[in-house]
Amino acid sequence: MQTTTAPKAGNAPDLLQGILSVQVRNEDKITEQDRVYCQTQQNLLYKTLDQIDRWYAVFKEEAEQYQAERKFHYEENGKVSMRDFYTYHNDREDYSHNEFKPFDLINDLVDKNRNANANFANRIISYFNRTYKVSVPEYKIDEKTLPMGFRPVYDTYVDVVIEHLGGKSFRETAVEELLARLSKVVRPAYWSKVKTELKKDKIIFPEIIRFDDFSMQYNQRNRISYNYGGELETLCAGIAYGADDILNGNSKMIIRFDDNDISVTDWYDLTTTNAEQIRFYKNGRIDVRFKDSAAAESCFKRLHLDEITLREN
Repeated sequence: MQTTTAPKAGNAPDLLQGILSVQVRNEDKITEQDRVYCQTQQNLLYKTLDQIDRWYAVFKEEAEQYQAERKFHYEENGKVSMRDFYTYHNDREDYSHNEFKPFDLINDLVDKNRNANANFANRIISYFNRTYKVSVPEYKIDEKTLPMGFRPVYDTYVDVVIEHLGGKSFRETAVEELLARLSKVVRPAYWSKVKTELKKDKIIFPEIIRFDDFSMQYNQRNRISYNYGGELETLCAGIAYGADDILNGNSKMIIRFDDNDISVTDWYDLTTTNAEQIRFYKNGRIDVRFKDSAAAESCFKRLHLDEITLREN
C-alpha cells in the first residue's frame, strides 16, 4: 500500500514561500475569447509588417548607390536624413536628376510601420474598452525610436489594460469609471440653485444638455448641441446601470429617438426594465420615469445621486 509522507515542520516555510511566489500572468486574467481576438490581430499585423519590411529592404539597397553623392544617414527609426533632401542638381550634364530616388518611399514605409504598430496597440486597447466598458487611455507609440523590423506582442498592451484596472475586476473598474463620469455630468454648476431630485417614481436631472440655437431658430427642431452629446450618452449609461445593473446603456435605449429632432412634449419609452420612460425639456432638464417609486429610489442611491450637493458660492 502506497503512503505519503507529511512534510517536515522545517519545510513548511519553504512550501509557503513557494506558494506566495507564484504570480499570475496578466494574459491569464483575460478570457479565451480575448486571447483569440488579440492573437488574430497580432497575426494580421505581422503579415503587413513583413510586407513593409520586404519593400523597405529593396529601397534601402537601392539607396546605397547614392551614399557617396548625397551623404545621408539613417535615423533611429529607419528614416533617411540628409541636408539637401529635395535638391537634385539640375545643372548636371547627364539626366540623373530624372532618375527615381527611393528616399521618399523609404521614409513613407517607416511611417507605415509606425502607423501599423499604433493601430495594433490601440485596437487591442479599444477591444477591452469596448468589451468591458472601461476607459484605458490610448497608447502612444514613439515614432522617433520605433525601429524597422520591430514585432510587438499583444501581451504588452494586455499588461497596460490590467495595470489600468489597479487590481480591480473589469466590472468594478467599469462601474467606478461610469460613476465618475456621471458625477461630472449631473454635478450642479457653481451658479445653479437646483440639483438632481428624486420625486416618487421619477428622477429629475436639471441642466444636463443644451439645444443648438441655430437649429431651433431656423429649422424649428430641437437638436442637441455638439458639445453636449456625450452628456446624454453618459446619463443613459448611468440609468441603465442604476436601473437594471447593466453596463451597455446609451441613447439607443431610447425608442424612436432622433437626436436631430427631439420632442420636448412627449415621453420616450426606454428598452430598460426598471426605467420605463424619458422626457426632455427645452431648458436642458431630463426626467426619467421608473416602474415604481422603489425602482426610482434604488437607482437614485446606486448612482450616489443622494450625495449631490449644491456648490457653495
